[in-house]
Amino acid sequence: MKEVSSFADESGITKASPCYTIGILNVPNDYLDEFNYHIEEIYNASGIQGEIKWVKIRKSAGQINLCLNILRFILSGPCTFHAIAVSKAPYNKWHKDEESAFFTTYNQLLNQSSKGLNANFRVYIDQKNTKYPKQDEVIQIITNHMLAKLPTSSKIELVTMENSKYHWGLQTVDILTGAVNCGYHLYFDPNAQMQIAKKIAVKRMAAILGWDQLAYDTRPNNMFNIWHFPIETRAIPATRNITPNLSVPNISREEYSAIVGR
Repeated sequence: MKEVSSFADESGITKASPCYTIGILNVPNDYLDEFNYHIEEIYNASGIQGEIKWVKIRKSAGQINLCLNILRFILSGPCTFHAIAVSKAPYNKWHKDEESAFFTTYNQLLNQSSKGLNANFRVYIDQKNTKYPKQDEVIQIITNHMLAKLPTSSKIELVTMENSKYHWGLQTVDILTGAVNCGYHLYFDPNAQMQIAKKIAVKRMAAILGWDQLAYDTRPNNMFNIWHFPIETRAIPATRNITPNLSVPNISREEYSAIVGR
């Protein structure tokens, strides 16, 4: 039975965002050392201080290129990424109980992302304040109950909330999840106020996936999957295949300076 480490994070929970996204990055345990080595290499080349976080993508070419290099690396190896991008307006449960609605989609994504791999999973969730102190245990119980009804041998062995500074996987999924949510947010509001570096990163990450914008869902794709929720948001603006284009270039300091007018 394969052993997999899964790293999960969310983006867009604040009131200002019309959508939120939960992302899960699955890393086979026999690849975890190599994964950590390469992510640390990408980090060291970026110039970012402290943890890798989407909120830090603000004002430099190095920060943008960190995102592009992470995405290329994920698409080139055995890791898989799954995201559920939720439009808040039509999600009725969100308007009644945001925390309950959030964890409902968390369980659905964890079920969807793990069922096809036929593996044992240890799930690491970035630390989050919740009403119920044992929410990680509840996620494990509910998801295993869902998996037991499917033709899969996958099982969640552990769900634990962890400090992201100790896990390259949690920092990596923070970048991917933040970018997906930012791209979806820009679909709802093309003039949304956010740093130009984020908009450039999202545009180029979309190009690496073979898209013109990071606002589509997939068919799904077992390698890099984006699921729009609830059901009435599916295929809006469209459902697209992913055709990776790893030759999309990084941005130079000069190019970045010209874009921002400096």
